[in-house]
Amino acid sequence: MVRRFMLSFAALFVAACGFAQDLVPVNPTNTGDGPTIVPKSFALTLGPKVGINYLLAGDPDELNLGIGGNIGFSGGLAANVRFGKRPLTKFADTGRFGVQLEALYSMRSLKSDIENISMNCYEIPLLFQWWFVRDFCIEVGPTFTGAFSTSPKELKYNNTIFQTEKIKGNDVMLTIGAEYKSQKGFTAGLRYNLGNSDLAGNFPTKVSTISFSIGWLFSIVK
Repeated sequence: MVRRFMLSFAALFVAACGFAQDLVPVNPTNTGDGPTIVPKSFALTLGPKVGINYLLAGDPDELNLGIGGNIGFSGGLAANVRFGKRPLTKFADTGRFGVQLEALYSMRSLKSDIENISMNCYEIPLLFQWWFVRDFCIEVGPTFTGAFSTSPKELKYNNTIFQTEKIKGNDVMLTIGAEYKSQKGFTAGLRYNLGNSDLAGNFPTKVSTISFSIGWLFSIVK
């Protein structure tokens, strides 16, 4: 079942890129000893990743709740398509451009003078990559995020009650980062995610994150 899910996720990712019809080069080669050989002009990899994050946030306006950052963690699945290949190489996973889609569960946490706030979130980064050398890239794109649940259910401050269980944390964050990928598939990345929306109408503070992750991408199409 796990293998079926991974293959389905990979197929959907390739379809979402919209390039499937254009990934075969126009100049196939023929050795004269058999059928025509059509070299791949893209590489598809898929695999798990885990990481830690640190939230950056401040107090809502005119309040002094002592809101500050805290450490959380994340984990999930990543799929990567890398287009083309560099001159003088025969490998399709050496191109300068790529796209990475991820589906992540993220546990986020904020400190406060009253009680820490924990949020169980989803994150869906869609990042466009420029591989300036074979094993290192710069990536940028949106990360779609939101909260499944939040605890505690409420925070009491003076005579005000904040219903933190209603925090949804829906946001489209701007993600900028850098990633390393070894030839065997090991990956390590550092990202900054800029928050653009308030956590909730009754909790007007924006949350940004710094994250570090490691993972392993397995070749599906190479």
